[in-house]
Amino acid sequence: MITTADAAASTSTTIRNIVARFRDHATSQPHRIAVIDAVGATTYGELWQQAYEYFAYHQPAAGAIVPIAVRPASATLAATLGVWLGGGIPLPIPNTTRPKLVATAVQRATRHTHHCRPWRAHLHAEQGSRYVYLAGGEPPTVPRIADAIGLTPGGIALIAAPLHRAAIFDIAIRQLCTGGTIVLRPDFTTDDWLATAVETGADWAILAPGMVLALLQHQDTMAGWLTVATRTLRRVVVPATVPAINVDHLAALTTGTDTTVTVWYHAPTYDGAHTTSQPFTVLAPLPGTRLRVVDPTGRPTPPGMPGLIEGASSSDATAHRADQPCPPPTAWRTIGDIGTLTPAGNLTLTRLEPANHYLDPYGVRTRVTALRQALTDHPDLTSTAVYIVPDQQGLRRAHVQAWTTTALTATALAHHCAAHGAAITAEQITITTDQAAPTAAGAR
Repeated sequence: MITTADAAASTSTTIRNIVARFRDHATSQPHRIAVIDAVGATTYGELWQQAYEYFAYHQPAAGAIVPIAVRPASATLAATLGVWLGGGIPLPIPNTTRPKLVATAVQRATRHTHHCRPWRAHLHAEQGSRYVYLAGGEPPTVPRIADAIGLTPGGIALIAAPLHRAAIFDIAIRQLCTGGTIVLRPDFTTDDWLATAVETGADWAILAPGMVLALLQHQDTMAGWLTVATRTLRRVVVPATVPAINVDHLAALTTGTDTTVTVWYHAPTYDGAHTTSQPFTVLAPLPGTRLRVVDPTGRPTPPGMPGLIEGASSSDATAHRADQPCPPPTAWRTIGDIGTLTPAGNLTLTRLEPANHYLDPYGVRTRVTALRQALTDHPDLTSTAVYIVPDQQGLRRAHVQAWTTTALTATALAHHCAAHGAAITAEQITITTDQAAPTAAGAR
């Protein structure tokens, strides 16, 4: 049997930091409410006890990626803490996800020993497949992000969005790390959301795009509830995917109150950007985050010109696709989003529909699947990523990132792709030499 002492000896320092914070809450304020769900309230002392029971029963291994079927209930948070007690890395997933799909993604993620001190994993759809991403380095006990998006120590956060989403899960953990309370709702209706905000005295809330639309559609009938709710509700956070006009309308509903609307852009590989003022489409990088926009060859674009958004960290935070080697926090990372930067370094997102084609160097319209297949067929590549990026004329070009354990060059890979009917220039290829030998994922 694995004991918590055994687990601690091989657990990453980041996870040990999280466990220590929860232990402090459970011993110093055991009767303080940690989670309110549809069943009732769970204190920090009870959450700690439930986590120990999960750990004792499931015996999660240190460094292992452990899927957790998410429900809007305290049991999800207890399971997460139980995985951390064993030194594992929790992977929150929808409770309807097929086990085979998760197993395939986790198996793909176990090629490397991860030295980035990961504390959380999540599934992200990319290029027709699902990949596991890892967040590591700086622990969520550091208040940098919590402060930026308005979470307060000891506050009450109302969360009606699904916990399996990386941004939502992170919010829940960061709020608990402050010693505050999270309120989880199984289903969203405007009446229930507002009533819950009033009954619990929530001072912070996050809404998904559909929830914002529902509130706006029912604004005439909820005015009284909203007036009461905003007496305690200081901050309402919405994702950057909410249309700007809807954010403007939501902000107008809170005019004359102490409630602030914040737009938050969250990316799986970097902390992203946010704003609390109009125009809500111009976002400032979060503290500790560096952003840039590059063209298809990886060169920074002039201000105002759209390109591939890349992010890096000036703190110790890092995140990456788990089937690829751990990058240092200062490395530039992307998920393929397109946007522009202002001369002041603020970000505007550009919405592009999923690209199925790109223009090759000869102006030939080429299927993205053909390029991906050509990369898959190369025996020396361990991992690849393809992003479609506008050039200076706004034409869609391909940008390839590839990892190899050999001396493969960009020129040789470009020739290979062309021979397989997917032409691309060597300048549009970035190759990283991967020295990691196949091994199980770890978190030493």
